[in-house]
Amino acid sequence: MDVQTKILQLRNNIAQSLKMVIGRKCILLDVPYYHNIGDVLIWKGEMSFLSEHHIQCLYNASYETCTFPEIAKDVTVLFNGGGNLGDIYPEHMDFLQKVLSRYLDNRIVICPQTVYYEDKFRMDNDFKSLLQHKDLYFCARDKFTFDMLAEYFGDRTLLLPDMAFCIPEVDLQKYTLEETKTKLTIERKDCESLSGRVKSNEEGYVSDWPTFEHSFHRTTFLNKVLKRVSDAHIPYISKHSNIFWNYYFVHYFAEAIFKEGVRFISPYREVETTRLHGCILSILLGKKITLIDNSYGKNGNFYNTWLSDLDNVTLNPK
Repeated sequence: MDVQTKILQLRNNIAQSLKMVIGRKCILLDVPYYHNIGDVLIWKGEMSFLSEHHIQCLYNASYETCTFPEIAKDVTVLFNGGGNLGDIYPEHMDFLQKVLSRYLDNRIVICPQTVYYEDKFRMDNDFKSLLQHKDLYFCARDKFTFDMLAEYFGDRTLLLPDMAFCIPEVDLQKYTLEETKTKLTIERKDCESLSGRVKSNEEGYVSDWPTFEHSFHRTTFLNKVLKRVSDAHIPYISKHSNIFWNYYFVHYFAEAIFKEGVRFISPYREVETTRLHGCILSILLGKKITLIDNSYGKNGNFYNTWLSDLDNVTLNPK
């Protein structure tokens, strides 16, 4: 299948399901106030979807800045998608449980997620805790996650692709650079990296997301300051700092991170990537792609669910 047909197909899958479960107003929580380009792509896709379908987003906040505002019963609570629910990044599941306890009378929709637990006992306890909310919809980002969630949440489990596919082409074109280089290898350097993998003999330029490679940068410095102030819990100062942080992310930081991601990938004709969103952004930019799996099969499961019929993407499990 060609790229444009596939992107349209994935967007239609998202629209047909989410329009049925999200009301006309929402708040969006667990927003990624950090410099992972992939997570920011997810948020940008979510906001693009809401705008396209005329759904008003009343409030954005991260797990650090959320003040749990009072909302009407017809306002849907959206929880940001991604791959951070489970026990690798437990702070996000802990925050989700707080969200559910604060908004018992509102519909909760968890945007497409890959869920992974090493501790299956903890998984069982977490899911049973979530089941206490009677109006929760859990979107799975791949078939493996869907099958796992469906055992608990039944028909309130939805199988949907990643929300980054909702980013409009016009937004990408603003920052796309001329294709002048041959190959980019995006090599993640964290707990999800695949140990001992055999790398290509022709790697080209090798880098993780550029926002992880530089220690000081204009797109990350202020964000780091705001996080430290928030973590310090200084009376009055932290509260107002968090209000500013919510504004700063939506109106500056997210767009700067998005721009850096597009300018990182767009000059290359071919991309080999261990990061799922390196693959997704490369699809949106029309590149030839080799996707390498991560440590627990996230990339492979996503590929097998959504991308195996795409002409320009191949999966290399190691």
